[in-house]
Amino acid sequence: MKKYAHNLSYMLLIMSVLLFSSCERTDDSVAVKGDTRDSAYLFSQEAYLWKDNLPAITVFKPTESATPNDVMKKVRTFSPTQNGKNVDRWSFAVEKKVWDDVVAGDNLDAGYDYQFLTTTDTRVSMVHSKSPAGILGIQRSWKILKINGVDAIYENASKINTEFRKTTQALTFLKPDGKEVSLTLNAAPYKQDYILGQKIIDVNGKKMGYFVFDSFLGDQTGQSTVTQLNTVFADFKQKGVTELVVDLRYNGGGYISVAEQLANLIAPSSATGKVLFSTVYNSNLSKYNSATYFKSVTNNLNLSKITFIITGNSASASELLINALRPLTTVKLIGSNSYGKPVGYFPIPTEGIYVFPVSSKIINSVGFAEYYEGFAPDKKVIDDLTKNFGDPEEACLKSAIDYYKTGILAYTGKGNRMSAEIEEANLSAGKDKMRVSIGKMPK
Repeated sequence: MKKYAHNLSYMLLIMSVLLFSSCERTDDSVAVKGDTRDSAYLFSQEAYLWKDNLPAITVFKPTESATPNDVMKKVRTFSPTQNGKNVDRWSFAVEKKVWDDVVAGDNLDAGYDYQFLTTTDTRVSMVHSKSPAGILGIQRSWKILKINGVDAIYENASKINTEFRKTTQALTFLKPDGKEVSLTLNAAPYKQDYILGQKIIDVNGKKMGYFVFDSFLGDQTGQSTVTQLNTVFADFKQKGVTELVVDLRYNGGGYISVAEQLANLIAPSSATGKVLFSTVYNSNLSKYNSATYFKSVTNNLNLSKITFIITGNSASASELLINALRPLTTVKLIGSNSYGKPVGYFPIPTEGIYVFPVSSKIINSVGFAEYYEGFAPDKKVIDDLTKNFGDPEEACLKSAIDYYKTGILAYTGKGNRMSAEIEEANLSAGKDKMRVSIGKMPK
């Protein structure tokens, strides 16, 4: 991720800490000597939101951890606890090449995800159009019968996950029309889809816009994703959309700047000039605390209400968006509990890696930021894997349509249950989704 010139002063601050450490050994500092494990910890001591909880480096002993990422996992254990667990589940370190590929949407795999519907029913949950799976026409809702000879059932969850990661996959599917088809997928490079399933649905004479938003990432700054969002909203505005459903069910987050733009495209015009969110750092960096305000943007839909579809894989920037909009417009949530990540970080580059200590708390205009348990839906609805995105009969979208028809989100209890073990397995299957709120370094 690029080093911004206007962040030079902050980088000099960090580097001065490292230089001081290498020249003046005290109980609180040791020479870095090019070891990225020490570097990861020294950066954490400066930028970590809960830095006061971290011990001296001689006590922490970073070089006893196998990798910089293991150092960051240990850093997490010094965060506050809630319900007996550390609230930080995210601080990490990653190779620059790996991270740069992730944020750019550059993938090298088969190009589909799966989820369990029941213990004996495994479905394709997401397909990227430019991927090997997308090119072969595989779609969400197809039932997976076998993968490399392994029966695709919950009992074989561990084996399925192993086969799913192989570069060659021989799959047998049952399509919605009842036809069985066997296909072989070979991993190949492709660009990820961030926006898909876009459509407009007539509801009681009004036009309801709908789209699946899979990530707030995209290139090194998120600008390409902002451009795509602007295109979607330009189309919605031109066609007279007055109701909106944003499907965030698998969106693990991304750039805060992208979430800011989406909030501005959604919010009522009365929000302009009001606080969208505030960013708070630790005492070292408190002079960089700041507020971000709603602003007028082209193609804003000026909505008095907005509906989001969420699951346990809706995280971070997805939740920031929900939390920021709630004080200023009516927000309705359909699906299942979101993930729970009210904090963010910025990338700190060092010796071939990026270090990401949780560094900021993100607070809405009424001071709320404590949603480590996620947001509960107004209507709990199963992730209906039997239908493709945009199908008006898909359970979550159907509930949204019914809400705009009647003004009521009523829990029916019908078809809305999934066993706890299946929910946990699906969250595990989606664990590789980046649950991130990425900001620029403080200016």
